[in-house]
Amino acid sequence: MCLPVKPFKVEREWDHAGLKCAVVQAREGGHRCGYVRVGPAHPMHGKHYDEVDVRVHYGLTFGDVEPCAHEDGTGFWFGFDCAHAGDAYYDPDNLPQHQVEFRLKHPEFDNIHESEHFWTQPEVERETELLAEQLAVFTEEAS
Repeated sequence: MCLPVKPFKVEREWDHAGLKCAVVQAREGGHRCGYVRVGPAHPMHGKHYDEVDVRVHYGLTFGDVEPCAHEDGTGFWFGFDCAHAGDAYYDPDNLPQHQVEFRLKHPEFDNIHESEHFWTQPEVERETELLAEQLAVFTEEAS
């Protein structure tokens, strides 16, 4: 995989709807992001993510060319993140040490995020597949 981002951890890579997909964790114990790769022949290749009309969690927030070439050439990745209003930035059941220390020092903030949702890997995988399905339609329409 040749993502143009440096994630903390790539949790899963797979193909869906004829496109490459990836779910990554942005930082240790942190929020997840989903990415889908389109090849050079795809009609959205190289477009700014704001120009691509898809429905995904809070919309696309990423689009960039990959730093290496594959058998079909140099692809372009579109992505979304799960770090918006209402999203938890860290897994409440597996907080990194700096978050544990912050909560111990500042107990007044300990319950501030109870209404936030931490996106699980399967949830982000499904949202990524929805993105891939929508991007695949552009290829079908161009044919």
